[in-house]
Amino acid sequence: MKKANQRGGPRSLLRRGPKAAHAQQQRGAASRAVKHQRLAVPGVGESVDDADRRLRNYRGNFNLGTANEAYFRATRAIVTAARCWRKLANERVKVVGQTMARWETLFLVALSGDELTQGELARLISVEGPTIVRMLDVLGKEGLIARRQNSADRRVTTNRITPKGLRAIREIMEITDKLRAEVMGNVDPHRLEIFLDVLTQILRSIDERSRTRMDVKASRTPPRIHR
Repeated sequence: MKKANQRGGPRSLLRRGPKAAHAQQQRGAASRAVKHQRLAVPGVGESVDDADRRLRNYRGNFNLGTANEAYFRATRAIVTAARCWRKLANERVKVVGQTMARWETLFLVALSGDELTQGELARLISVEGPTIVRMLDVLGKEGLIARRQNSADRRVTTNRITPKGLRAIREIMEITDKLRAEVMGNVDPHRLEIFLDVLTQILRSIDERSRTRMDVKASRTPPRIHR
């Protein structure tokens, strides 16, 4: 007796009924899901494979051209790397009760040279005023920064780092320095320098366009009339 199509073939599934066919489809979907999970990086979010798949889908809908595709891939890589780094770093520093948002605020307060106002910090971190106020209030209550009203204008509050805040920065740096070595330790130092040069050039170009936009906005704002 012939045993062809005895197991697994389409005719066999039809003979065994719609339930068997449905079960086979479910097993196939589960297998594909497991395969995709292996490609993704646990706890990080969008993986390199995810990004490549989305780029292929993007090509199917938009005609990028060679140069534009390189620009698109570069900006997507920058955004994805920043997001994944922040998520991974947050996982590491939370063991000492910190977050990367707190770290960035402490870093700017400690190393900017001058006592920064909350408005200046909000601009540097690119967050809204109420968000930075809540952050600074918490850091102040924990003794990591000292807040005081400006003697010339009591509506302005300046912020400076405290010894306890400096210890927190060192504690975070010990963790993130190890993580940086893990992530970039296998990258050739020469290629890393090239990457830094290119990234700096991109950042300067963005900064230049941001300043131009702010200058145009300021020129269109009518002067205040003091009464």
